[in-house]
Amino acid sequence: MITHTQNLDGNRAIKQFRGKTSNIYIIEDYGEKASYLIDCGMPSDVENLINALSPDLPVKRIVCTHFHVDHVAGWATLKELWKDCSIFFNENARAYITGNKRMPIPLFSDIKSTLIPCMKEYGYFLNFKDIFSGALYGTPFKKGFPSGRTEYFRENSDLIPGFTSIHTPGHRPDSVSFLEPESGVFVSGDFLLVLGGNVLVNKYVSSKKDQDDSVRRISKMKEIRYLYPGHGVCRPFAAEFL
Repeated sequence: MITHTQNLDGNRAIKQFRGKTSNIYIIEDYGEKASYLIDCGMPSDVENLINALSPDLPVKRIVCTHFHVDHVAGWATLKELWKDCSIFFNENARAYITGNKRMPIPLFSDIKSTLIPCMKEYGYFLNFKDIFSGALYGTPFKKGFPSGRTEYFRENSDLIPGFTSIHTPGHRPDSVSFLEPESGVFVSGDFLLVLGGNVLVNKYVSSKKDQDDSVRRISKMKEIRYLYPGHGVCRPFAAEFL
């Protein structure tokens, strides 16, 4: 369901779609007559997501914050529905998407600190529909990803009108956030979370050094005024939260 909407300059709007276990962001560009998605959730999100989209603004592109199952597996279904749409990942995800590398298994501390609290926030528990609909993409248990219409980008790419991509590695080497400087909207993926209404720096990381460096970088960016997290509610943001 749509849980938050904010109008942007340039005849655009951003909407938070609360999926089964994570958020999907819909950017509607009324001038271009197109929509863009940041992340695409789980296969079990697809039906409700399609109902939330404007039929007059077809989805042009999906851009992912990082390669984890709850943010990318919806593509297993959406690729069959949207033949003119492509999905984009940061260049650092390439080896995992092609299957040259396997995703690491989360540590027990990661499960306890992040995975379980995120699922509790959404009241979600893994179900067979997600498993058998391709939801194992983005996990340690399945190599590779649908190769057709998969593309890659680097930092500062302008894939979504008005937004710029910011490489914020730590949670994953390919973690990317998106900033719309005019409005101050910052889509963080799982780099930053909002659980129980509180802003949290994710402790489930591939590199603590990278995560600490990303936090320091973001804390200096005065343009950020609103946090749109991968998990949790949208809320005003200040560097003092970090």
